Amino acid sequence: MRERARWVAALAMVVAVAAACGDTKSGPNTPLSIQFNPPQLPSMLVNDQLHDTLGNIDSLHAIVFNSAGDTIPDAPVRYQHADTSTIVSIDPVTGHVTASDTGFARVVAQTSGLQSPPETLFVVSRPDLFLSITHLNDTLDFTSVRTDTLFALSVRLSAAAIPVDHWRIEYRFVYPAGLNDQDSTRVLLSDDNRKFSLVDTTGVGISGVPGTATRFLRVSAFAHPFDDTVVVEARAFYPDHTVVPGSPLRFKVLVNIP
Repeated sequence: MRERARWVAALAMVVAVAAACGDTKSGPNTPLSIQFNPPQLPSMLVNDQLHDTLGNIDSLHAIVFNSAGDTIPDAPVRYQHADTSTIVSIDPVTGHVTASDTGFARVVAQTSGLQSPPETLFVVSRPDLFLSITHLNDTLDFTSVRTDTLFALSVRLSAAAIPVDHWRIEYRFVYPAGLNDQDSTRVLLSDDNRKFSLVDTTGVGISGVPGTATRFLRVSAFAHPFDDTVVVEARAFYPDHTVVPGSPLRFKVLVNIP
């Protein structure tokens, strides 16, 4: 549904431009819009390549649509820099990316006169330390209120003591495992907007500290009674899925919901 909505928005922009130019060509192999998908991981390592969330080497990827909203599988897509950055090299045909320095680069996808909005590629130093910035052992005594209670579980990632932003951090309940469910009526993991979420990306975020990530134990005003210690694990991986030193971290929180 989300991809469909993105396609509709992109199509609307392209159609508006085409109409203004008096050009409304159509056909099953005639591109009308292009969707440039962001990388699966929020950043790359220096001297490394783009990876997906499973640890496999990945490439930039765009989807081309015709006027009927169908994809054109063999549409010739080309990838290129949208700025003067030289921190990454891009194979324009395959979308293969290699990083050579820290920083960021903006890239676009093109086909048949169409160009996507730019995506940003972040390149960071290899993290060497993962630690908690909230207590690993704590207590959450819930007091019935009309709004949700959010209890922060924050971590920090660094490289040679320098914060590392734009890094994927995964959270999950180790105990009880059944709480890894967005429909839980006891306690959930959420973002700061109270939406169910098991993944965050390091940055300044709610803690105000660079290189940090936070998910929250969320207790709703209508939560069922619960009195137990929950164990939440936060994990930081390298692109090849080996763990960053210090990972995983385990938060043990005694939750009391009368």
